[in-house]
Amino acid sequence: MKKRILCMFVLLCAVGQATWAQDAELTPDGDWMGRLADDVLVARVSIPGAHDSATGCGWGEGAEETGNSYARTQDLNIAQQWHIGVRAFDLRPCLYDGYMNLNHGIVPTSMHFEEALELLRDSLAAHPTEFVVIHLLHETDGDQVDDDYGTRLKALLNRDDLKPLFVKFKTGLTVGDMRGKILLLSRDNYATTITTGGVFKNWTGEANWDKQTQGRIMGPGGTSGTCYMQDYSDTHNTGGLDIKVNAIKRLLDFSTTHTTTNLTSIRWIFNFASAYSKVLSIFGYEISTSEGYRDNAAHTHAAILDYLDTHEAGPMGVVIMDYVGVDQSEGYNVKGAQLVKAIIDNNFKYLNDITKIRSVKAKSTDVHAFNLNGIPTTKTSRGLRIIDQKKINQY
Repeated sequence: MKKRILCMFVLLCAVGQATWAQDAELTPDGDWMGRLADDVLVARVSIPGAHDSATGCGWGEGAEETGNSYARTQDLNIAQQWHIGVRAFDLRPCLYDGYMNLNHGIVPTSMHFEEALELLRDSLAAHPTEFVVIHLLHETDGDQVDDDYGTRLKALLNRDDLKPLFVKFKTGLTVGDMRGKILLLSRDNYATTITTGGVFKNWTGEANWDKQTQGRIMGPGGTSGTCYMQDYSDTHNTGGLDIKVNAIKRLLDFSTTHTTTNLTSIRWIFNFASAYSKVLSIFGYEISTSEGYRDNAAHTHAAILDYLDTHEAGPMGVVIMDYVGVDQSEGYNVKGAQLVKAIIDNNFKYLNDITKIRSVKAKSTDVHAFNLNGIPTTKTSRGLRIIDQKKINQY
């Protein structure tokens, strides 16, 4: 969800500085993926994610007032987001002299891109049952030097301590393939040949079902998978919030009921709850505001929680949201802690919790595995795999 924050810091700083909830009590869910069976398809896991993840990490020099008022989408930093169970991170690198910074539009956060990758590297080393999905977008508005983004990005991703972390995309990736790893999916085609993760194709920010269902993820060696996305980002106009909520629900209607019968029917889902519903007009430009992200979150998060309460559980895909991990932010009832927990818990309403299965196995010789639908099957044979791994490796 790419937006432009179209004004100079000096104009915005005069408006004043916002505060935010830094002292929220955080409920850890550091190893929830360890409860998933290895054979579960990643595309069928419900994963909570943070939009513009680095905006909870503080701001670059001179940008604090601007960032807090106009560019903040998170109250928790990336380490805290990890701590509460967030496993998808929206990172927006741009080019600075000697490093890549994480920005929201022109507003710099205090987090360098390599620092975020190192933090996730260390978190995965400490919690090897987990994995991470990165939604990557070059924040061109924030570039400070004239350099080649692809060259700089590839150099960082191929660094000796980082390169082993990255999984190559294939549509049939399983939880077992991903444990301790990162799936990096880029919105920018930064290389002639894809060697790391995958690249999105046909991304749209429109609330148009036909366009939302034309997405692809391209991986190394010509592998590809179908991707459905909802990324309608500007809800400030009359009726915008209703359009956003209906678009979220329509994709949930599909993802929670879709039956995966074979590898070609796998659908990767990216459903963005994030958007901005309030703007500030300056010299003819409409600028997104932190208050607008909070107001939108209060609406979309409540709608998703209601959906989960009133519909049969099923896969949600990657759900990218603002203000993860906090229920209140500057007077707005954003319910970000409730929603992260609800998305995690949703997995174990349609997928078996293997920690519970293990306790049953102590009293039984049954071995549990999972088919393509994520539905448990029970057999008495040892080491059963429902899916032919050779076929999975083809996708």
